[in-house]
Amino acid sequence: MKIQRGSIFHPEKDYYKAAGIILLIATVQFFMAINLAETQYPGYSTSTNTLSDLGGTLPPVEPSATIFNISVTLMSILALVAVYLILKSGGCRLFSACLLLAALGAVGVGLFPIYAGDAHTYSSFIAFLFGSLTVIFSYRLGLNIPMVIVSMVTGLIPLGIIIGTLIMGFNNPLINYLGMGGAERFVVYPALLYITALGGYLASRGEDWVKIRFTDGYF
Repeated sequence: MKIQRGSIFHPEKDYYKAAGIILLIATVQFFMAINLAETQYPGYSTSTNTLSDLGGTLPPVEPSATIFNISVTLMSILALVAVYLILKSGGCRLFSACLLLAALGAVGVGLFPIYAGDAHTYSSFIAFLFGSLTVIFSYRLGLNIPMVIVSMVTGLIPLGIIIGTLIMGFNNPLINYLGMGGAERFVVYPALLYITALGGYLASRGEDWVKIRFTDGYF
């Protein structure tokens, strides 16, 4: 069996198109839900308010809380379905594991709003960290060079912000300049926008998809 960039290529079991469509639906509906939820949250600020504020302040602001929590949970479930289809197609396990953990973290965000305390904090951290790693390791699906370059840029930016925050804390120059909500969006949006692009890339897979590079083993 021939192996491609960490992925075993099964032409007879190619579910990448379906996985791509599902990822597209997952991210697009989430972006639309965020926009809708923000319009229904009086006084909401993209600088001072985080995305999670939409889903669970006390008291919850409705209908924003319901819109956000349902949407982030739906996105997570769809991402888990995409993981299954990618693995069934022979997709890289490292990429799939990162996407799986990011999706589970996002489920936690929906199930445990901000007022849940540590459960929400840990869920958000898992979603942010493994979301950025998902983007970085997507190159192991055998993408073309432009997509690999985009994945590195959109993955390293949020990863760098996460690492910088772990080192310097929340009182760091980026958060002081952009606000907590603004800085969070530089973590979430690059990764989600890339996953949207990856969904379109996978959904358009055909004979001209990529030039498969076969090797003797994983690397």
